[in-house]
Amino acid sequence: MIIVMPDGGVSWYMNSYDGKEKYEDFFMKEFMPNIEKMYKIKAQKKYRGIAGLSMGGFGSLNYALKYPELFAAVAPLSAAIWDDNAIETTPTANWDRTLGQLFGKELKGKERLSTAWYDNSALKMVETKSADDLKKVKYWIDCGDDDFLTKGNCLLHIAMTEKKIPHEFRVRDGGHTWDYWRTGIIPALEFIGKSFHQ
Repeated sequence: MIIVMPDGGVSWYMNSYDGKEKYEDFFMKEFMPNIEKMYKIKAQKKYRGIAGLSMGGFGSLNYALKYPELFAAVAPLSAAIWDDNAIETTPTANWDRTLGQLFGKELKGKERLSTAWYDNSALKMVETKSADDLKKVKYWIDCGDDDFLTKGNCLLHIAMTEKKIPHEFRVRDGGHTWDYWRTGIIPALEFIGKSFHQ
């Protein structure tokens, strides 16, 4: 296995609402194809996994949900997952500093529930995509019980359970910290590695 860790900066690994940041396009059309040309690897879905933590958990989960034909498994750790209510009620300062750059500046309340938001909401994708598409990927979801993102990860678990999407869900003792992720990466990589077995 080779592990490649691209720097997403503050892109959240997505295309921004205004088209100024096109990280998702870069990843899919340039980065991944070039890595798979550069190294002697099997460039097929059944040998390709994706993982990330926090913002990277958001990105890896979204890529697996959007492109199930490309990834055998995904392991988001402490993924940034929010429901619509959390987006609507995010304090203005927090929205303007981070999420507004991605989904639309100076939006308030329900204005934030835009196409840009729904195109990148894991919960909305699980709700609207077919169960057959969702089942094309193996999921390992892990979030600490003291993490501020626990609610969103639990809601994802519930949504997948209700839709009968097989997945592994872990809530362990810990918060949004490197100590938590260091103990989570080994079982996550084992899960991805096992998904490659034919």
